[in-house]
Amino acid sequence: MIALDTDFTQQIPSAVSVKLDDYGIIQVAGEDANRFLQGQLTCDIEQLSDKPFLYGAHCDPTGKAFSVFWLVPWQQCLLLIMHKSAIAGSMAQLQKYGVFNKVDIADVTKQWHISGHFGEQPTLPQRDDDTLLLQVGSAPQQYLLLSRQPISTDYPQPYWDALEIERVRPQLTADNSQQFVPQMLNIQALDGISFNKGCYIGQETIARMKYLGKQKRALFRLSGNANGVLPATELERKVGDNWRRAGTVIMAVNRSEHLTDVLAVLPSDIEQDTPIRVKGDDASLLEIHSLPYQLG
Repeated sequence: MIALDTDFTQQIPSAVSVKLDDYGIIQVAGEDANRFLQGQLTCDIEQLSDKPFLYGAHCDPTGKAFSVFWLVPWQQCLLLIMHKSAIAGSMAQLQKYGVFNKVDIADVTKQWHISGHFGEQPTLPQRDDDTLLLQVGSAPQQYLLLSRQPISTDYPQPYWDALEIERVRPQLTADNSQQFVPQMLNIQALDGISFNKGCYIGQETIARMKYLGKQKRALFRLSGNANGVLPATELERKVGDNWRRAGTVIMAVNRSEHLTDVLAVLPSDIEQDTPIRVKGDDASLLEIHSLPYQLG
């Protein structure tokens, strides 16, 4: 439990190091790796010539996301950093199509120690044979660190998740795999979807949602009094004197005994003052926050 009653970004120490036990890594190597992933992922692999990493989603043929990830080149490989529970779904899809390409796809989670750092840059080299450092946020500065050697950390994973929830930047778990088109997770607002790179798995659904205006749901941050909230928990909204289904929890962190912070997929046109509760829990009550970015 995180003993914070206000926004985490206003309360953090000068430096925080977090052990990211819930994250894992898929490695894609081989001479066709870039071309292969270009046809699999929502982001544009060619942008890696100008950017140190990409954020994106990996979808099934219906456009529903298996996972969301940070994609980074390392040596002659590409690494996809994602929630550990989402690896199995993405691996199965990648291996299904990978047999037609010169690629080697592997879960290399056990080869790396993954940690998060924010408030101050870690005093480590940005890149060498054993270390890879990515800046993934600012205000506060936020870094992902991959190391072949163990890294000393001071805080557990919920501290990182609390900041990710404030940024309204999701990590998808297996509980919600293949349930949401990436726009429902706001991936387009985080520069994680290319609409002009050409064909990739799930593109037809994703393009239709953009160009035909069929997006009915989006990701929101909520906070308030709620207990036992986990990914895939159902939420309800108040309609008159009744409660009706509102959406699904993607991430949740208990900040204190009486305050839970949540990312949830809700109707995109929901009013910000709509009362929200955990399904069937009369004692819970959550309020919707404004997004920190514009939905595109």
